Amino acid sequence: MQPLPPVVEQFISQNIESLMQLESLLLMRAEPNRAWTCEDLTKRLYLHAEDCSAILLYLEVRGFVRRSGVDATRFQYHAKDSATESLVDQLAAAYQERRVAVITQIYSKPNNKVQTFADAFRFRKEP
Repeated sequence: MQPLPPVVEQFISQNIESLMQLESLLLMRAEPNRAWTCEDLTKRLYLHAEDCSAILLYLEVRGFVRRSGVDATRFQYHAKDSATESLVDQLAAAYQERRVAVITQIYSKPNNKVQTFADAFRFRKEP
């Protein structure tokens, strides 16, 4: 299996925590003029409504989507800058060409909750 470009690996590492986040981001990117609701995304991606809300908020905080106009329940794809736009484009291309590699990269990251729990049992020298 051919490795992903380092910038894509780093982008995933820093920004994508689940396949559903990735799928939501790429679906919204594919139709950037559409204002998506959780209902729209749950129908297309088979998400739970509560998961969808969390995903949209996460993507908004990361600067990948924004709320659409006066309706706070609708979101549109909108990368915060051209560098982010370019990285999302590269991610989309990588997912199209090497889906397994992208999914593997997402799920090879240590789960923060598990890591935090494991770190609690580390022995450290007193300063």
